[in-house]
Amino acid sequence: MQTWGKKCDAINFFSDAIVGGQLTGDKIAEPEEGYKPYWEYPSNTFPDNVIFVNMTRTWNDCEPKMDRKGKIEKKVCRHIWEKMWRSWVYVQENHLNQAEWFCKVDYDTFFFPENLKHFVHDEMDWDPYNEYHYFGHWISHRKAGREPMIVGAAVCWSWKTLNDIAEVYRNMPMGYNGGERGKCEDRAQATEEATTSLCLKQHLNVDAEPARDRQHREYVIPSKFNNMLTWNRTEQGEWWFWRGKPEYVGQGEDCCAHRPIGLHKYKLESQILQIQQQFFGERHSEDYMRLPAKPKKYVDKVRKAMGVDS
Repeated sequence: MQTWGKKCDAINFFSDAIVGGQLTGDKIAEPEEGYKPYWEYPSNTFPDNVIFVNMTRTWNDCEPKMDRKGKIEKKVCRHIWEKMWRSWVYVQENHLNQAEWFCKVDYDTFFFPENLKHFVHDEMDWDPYNEYHYFGHWISHRKAGREPMIVGAAVCWSWKTLNDIAEVYRNMPMGYNGGERGKCEDRAQATEEATTSLCLKQHLNVDAEPARDRQHREYVIPSKFNNMLTWNRTEQGEWWFWRGKPEYVGQGEDCCAHRPIGLHKYKLESQILQIQQQFFGERHSEDYMRLPAKPKKYVDKVRKAMGVDS
């Protein structure tokens, strides 16, 4: 809430109901007494906008397995799909009238709420209450014939999309304990983007829409922006990022919109604060001054487009 969160009209943080513990990569590094359900903590431990999702599958419920060296280890269970669909249902039931546009933002994404509003209102002139929209950074599915989807960095829906898909989620088949298999259903494991796009297409006939500006530059940047500025389709060839995208989509220094909605892959608090300083802080700040030439050029374009220095 020190950076972009305070600019949102409403913001909530969704978590599994099991809290605490330490991880080493994807390995649970503490015995089970190191974590417990949120309701076992003292009252007022968590802010009011931290929402705990009571899931049928939790991050700590995977069976321990033996690694290559014969050591028994317990890994995190990534049941992200269940967490996501239950979170959207909660928002529809409790916060539907607080906003026109709803976004799922990863914890390692720096989000620009003002640029989201610019995109949907000024650039696209979309109607949130009467139109279906599901948008962000568009990619093709890894399997032929499957629906394109929006990558998880920042996924946004119109009011109508949220309202109607929540009913689909409440009534879809429940309890499958395997992974993604091309069905709109409650299931275990991750790859939530694939099931999101599938449910939207099958039940509402809603397609994933790329968030790009009139110069075909991406509004949601799925990697660190200094890296994205070097991605060149002509020189590097086709890979998952480019697959299925039109040839005219921007690349290199023309990759990224000057009013970005989301910048992804900033996993440390210090990195989020650094982005805040680079894009909104004083020009003589250390974080801004030590930017390399190409990233600084892009930051300057963003600051100008957003009127930061005016």
